[in-house]
Amino acid sequence: MQFSDLKTIDSSLAVIYGDPTKFLMSGISHSDAPLPNTFIFVKSRKFLSEIGRRSIDSVFPESGLVIEKKIANLLKDDEFKNIQNSFGWIASIDSVASGMCSLSKPFYDLRFKDLNYQVDGRQLSEVEIDPSAQIAQTAFIGSHVKIGKNVKIMPGVVILPHASIGDDTIIFPNVTIYPFCRIGNNCRIHSGTNIGTDGFGYNFIEGEHKKIWHLCSVVIEDDVEIGSSTNIDCGAFIDTYIGQGTKIDNCVQISHNVQVGKHVVLCGNSGLAGSVEVDDFCVFGGHAGVAPGARLGKGVQVAPLSIISENSIVAPFTKWGGHPARPMNEWLKSKAAVRKLLKK
Repeated sequence: MQFSDLKTIDSSLAVIYGDPTKFLMSGISHSDAPLPNTFIFVKSRKFLSEIGRRSIDSVFPESGLVIEKKIANLLKDDEFKNIQNSFGWIASIDSVASGMCSLSKPFYDLRFKDLNYQVDGRQLSEVEIDPSAQIAQTAFIGSHVKIGKNVKIMPGVVILPHASIGDDTIIFPNVTIYPFCRIGNNCRIHSGTNIGTDGFGYNFIEGEHKKIWHLCSVVIEDDVEIGSSTNIDCGAFIDTYIGQGTKIDNCVQISHNVQVGKHVVLCGNSGLAGSVEVDDFCVFGGHAGVAPGARLGKGVQVAPLSIISENSIVAPFTKWGGHPARPMNEWLKSKAAVRKLLKK
């Protein structure tokens, strides 16, 4: 897609550096990890310092940056020079919120519109299935799906186009795996779970909740077990990621863009909101939750029914409880103080 195509969708796009007409754009990527031939959105100055923080690269000459016009006008010379040196082109836009909705739609259509959701890929000889795999008669296997050695797929499973399943993985009845999702080796996914559903992402514009079209998928590494009736949403502009050895209980919600490390435990009815980051070996009690944008260090423990606040930075190997969550000792002392008051 050319820059001129995007400008027909949102006429407020204006080039302020470089020449985007030299680039053929394949999508939108996340500011934490800009990808070649894509562009990122920046709606606040606070995000400028974090551009590329999860990327091995420090400059992105084949990527573009779209920044809200009122923010671009406030940039200091050194701030603008820094992003100018990092990107192939920069444009401003009247509203990033509106642009996320309108400009993500054509890329979504390019990726998903022509997928075959009706005819089993086996009938079209458009699948790669190892002969050792065991697949129930009532399972649906989409076009271009890849299934590894000794995989077991039970009745009612739906695997949509371009998904892949690693060796020795077991998928129990009535699981749905959306397009482009990748499941590792030796995983167990229990009944009624959905992987790759649209993230709950909307921007409120002119009195309406308008959809941000999610362009990415879900990546699940090896040795992950997922309980029944759990939902894992696809990422908007970066894949939702579940690290090796993580164990997820029944009825857990993992939202778009979430990054979960290795050997994390999420007990029943816990939930991670959008763009949450969870490092290795964290543990969440039943009904625990994390609000959007929070980052939890390695080995953090969250007590049942506790809620980590939005955009919190939680230090490694700490324990938290309460709503809003506080360090465990502080929370327990406050509960003890309340009990004493109630006895008076």
